[in-house]
Amino acid sequence: SLARPNLVAVWPGMGQVAINAGIYLISKLKMEFSLELDESKLFDVDHIEIKDGRVQTIRRPRNLFFVWEDPLRKNDLILFLGEGQPSHGKYNFCQKIINLANESQVEKVFTFAAMATQMPPHSKSRTFGVGTGTAELSNLKNLDVE
Repeated sequence: SLARPNLVAVWPGMGQVAINAGIYLISKLKMEFSLELDESKLFDVDHIEIKDGRVQTIRRPRNLFFVWEDPLRKNDLILFLGEGQPSHGKYNFCQKIINLANESQVEKVFTFAAMATQMPPHSKSRTFGVGTGTAELSNLKNLDVE
């Protein structure tokens, strides 16, 4: 059983920032593969690949879960890595991920994303956060992020 796990969910997006951050965590923490969520029916085929004049089998995006167990047993980490964002059924897809998180007794869910903003030269990066309730917003306001 996992110790007070948190979930980090990443998908590809602008500049591949989120998915690269997830891959970095998997590598740095030596996370172990846990589960694949087969939702290939949610991903339309939007192109074909041809090699030597033959249409190649299309590999649809995979949806993988990895786990890291905190040696101090404070907060384990589950990482969801989606190789693509579904073309339809997004709400049900996300609900399945949340249901799996509930089954694992996840305490907090974090998602990574990139957002294009104007940045003057030599300025610091900014971090944005949102919460689902007053307590979460209060926790975000108390973070000392530079």
